[in-house]
Amino acid sequence: MSRIADPDKRCQHVSDKAQCTQERVEGSLYCKAHDFRAESRVEAARLRHYLLTDARYSGRLATLSDHEDIKSLREEIAFARMLIETRFNMIAGEGELLAACGTLNSLLLTVERLVKACNQVERNLGTLLAKPTIMALGREIIEIIIDELEDIDNSDVIIDKISDRIIPAILEAGKNQDDD
Repeated sequence: MSRIADPDKRCQHVSDKAQCTQERVEGSLYCKAHDFRAESRVEAARLRHYLLTDARYSGRLATLSDHEDIKSLREEIAFARMLIETRFNMIAGEGELLAACGTLNSLLLTVERLVKACNQVERNLGTLLAKPTIMALGREIIEIIIDELEDIDNSDVIIDKISDRIIPAILEAGKNQDDD
């Protein structure tokens, strides 16, 4: 979200201190943080775990925690990452960087613990599959295909082509999961 001077494009939300300075969402009188139309009420309610009065913090939290599963724990991760970004952006020189190392390290360790906890919860809920499980699933899929195609001419060629596509797809999915 960006601050905007044009009053025609500015969010119409007014707090007890001043009018919001963020750009409003197209088709609305309000910015993303203050738009409480029906389709955004779910998101707004989700963001109420932290009552952030500053629109830029509310918007940034929404951006960082915009994932489909386990919203509350992901919000904590997003909030901790937002704190890291905010603290890092306050650093003006090398001296301040060295002075902030302890705080930044503590925040980074917090994010690491939260991510590990989130992964453990996802594993326990069955939403996160380990690489060996995915590879075993791929082998099982190939075995099913072999069983179903055994009566077809040139089934070996077809099975080899399918295997050549499934295994790299599984490996690529594993790489994408590691990046998250």
